[in-house]
Amino acid sequence: MRFSAVYILLLLILGCGKKQSYPVEVIGHAGNGLNISSSVYHANSLESIELALGMAGVSGVEIDLQLSADKELWLLHDDKLEDETTGNGCISESVYDALKNVRFKTLNKEQLVRLKDLNFAAYSGKTFYLDIRHYNGCTGEPIVLDEVVDALRETIDTWTEVNFIVVTNYESWLNELALTGWTIFADIYTMDDYSVLKQGNYACEGVIIRNSKAAKEDVAMMKSENKKVILFDMRAPKSIRQALQKQPDAIIADDLKAALIEKSN
Repeated sequence: MRFSAVYILLLLILGCGKKQSYPVEVIGHAGNGLNISSSVYHANSLESIELALGMAGVSGVEIDLQLSADKELWLLHDDKLEDETTGNGCISESVYDALKNVRFKTLNKEQLVRLKDLNFAAYSGKTFYLDIRHYNGCTGEPIVLDEVVDALRETIDTWTEVNFIVVTNYESWLNELALTGWTIFADIYTMDDYSVLKQGNYACEGVIIRNSKAAKEDVAMMKSENKKVILFDMRAPKSIRQALQKQPDAIIADDLKAALIEKSN
């Protein structure tokens, strides 16, 4: 009897010491991480995406897309090609022949790729968050939405076994994009931006916001209004843990290994 009581007490102590497990999806930022030194491959490269989606527990990736002058979607985060690649100028003013041999200025010299170059046949069940650049990187002028939609259809309407979510921080596009029938998320900077979305009755099924700009109460409020909530911009284990504790639907992580560890602990 005494042994049983001690055993039960030990179980209670061990149970209290266990960390919380978070039912939150983990998404790779621009593949295996954006602007993080521990990333093996450059952000938005084919290799980075394959590495991220090959990790157990990673449900998808966010990638940055820009429309070229010949109406194809290329993966790149920066406005100017010369910032991170061997190319020059902007994707919005370049064509395939000028971009096909461009490589990132990294040890592995990964090649610049188009959305259509990704091997979607290998990514069944995964989710791609397509963050669309809405302006010309050289002039700052808005690009034509219909041209973006036409370029997206080639992929979104073809690979039905893959999940696609179209992301924009340009509120003027939201209602028109919603008419396509695709899942649309708004990329917002602050909770004031969320208020603007509500007041303007802009169409979106979810929001993506920096971890530092949304408190746990904000996340709960948005979810109560039937919005999916994704937090991003956290790198250290502490900030990842803080983001998980806010209980969003997902986090976009730059350090995927740290995020998976924190999620499971």
